[in-house]
Amino acid sequence: MLAALLKMMSDGQFHSGESLGKTLGVSRAAVWKSLRRLEEDGYPIQRVRGKGYRVPRGATLLNLDEIISAFPGEPGADIQWQLLGTVDSTNAQLMSRLSMDNPRPLACIAEQQSAGKGRRGRDWVSPYGQNIYLSLALPFSGGAQRLEGLSLLVGLVLVETLEAGGFSGCALKWPNDVLLDGRKLAGILIEIAGDLTSDCVAVIGVGVNVLMNDADAAIDQAWTSLLLSRQGGTLNRNLLIAEFIRRLLSAVEAFRAEGFAPYVNAWERRDAWRGLPVCVRSGTTSIEGVELGVDARGALRLGTVDGEVLLNGGEVSLRLKHDS
Repeated sequence: MLAALLKMMSDGQFHSGESLGKTLGVSRAAVWKSLRRLEEDGYPIQRVRGKGYRVPRGATLLNLDEIISAFPGEPGADIQWQLLGTVDSTNAQLMSRLSMDNPRPLACIAEQQSAGKGRRGRDWVSPYGQNIYLSLALPFSGGAQRLEGLSLLVGLVLVETLEAGGFSGCALKWPNDVLLDGRKLAGILIEIAGDLTSDCVAVIGVGVNVLMNDADAAIDQAWTSLLLSRQGGTLNRNLLIAEFIRRLLSAVEAFRAEGFAPYVNAWERRDAWRGLPVCVRSGTTSIEGVELGVDARGALRLGTVDGEVLLNGGEVSLRLKHDS
């Protein structure tokens, strides 16, 4: 019933509990109980006495039929899709399902994660029905070396997807964060399985804050969501997921042939900290300098007092110098 309720309310208008219940053939109390559970999880439901309930325009539950139908042509048919209500993490789910004998892409999407993780083992706050929790498993040949710059490419594709969806000002923070108004909007986590010197699979995990509007106590850094940006872009997660995967599959084909080099300029145009003093930490060591952009392999170019230094991804932390 919840999916039907949100679909009816996705026009962004007020709907009375009585009218919603009448359409669905249930009581007004049943409507209230269903929506109340979402409210308790922080879902952005507005209630006004005499008007009823309202959710942001485009706010619906995930629907595989809508996602697949949003693909032009038939590329979505090549993917083995999995839509879950709650999962420990979409990356972990795909890692457990991988088969090196199956070259087809796998996609896992969930309404909620109970143990979502970001880089460096950080928890990824994952309330029900509010954000995008997506993992895509793609086969690659040539070993892990051929994957240099992949996380940057995924971030670039995600920003281009959000721009196409009506959200301006999204920026990239090396190696795999998306910022909006200087706050974290999305993150990327890539895990590799298989033979790191030959055929392997990259499990690309993406988390995007879409409808979340109240999680300050659970998040230890400045964050935002598409809803909080108040830009009026699409908040329909099904359409955003379809557009992102469509763009990513196309970009990965070029990446397999040419690597990250063709995407350097586009990435640098959206580089949030280019030209700014930063501090890069790895374990107990840190390097200060000016962020100069990235090279053709996706390494960070850092201008230091001793000259330019190239830094690769991994367990490193990049911070603006005044925040370090």
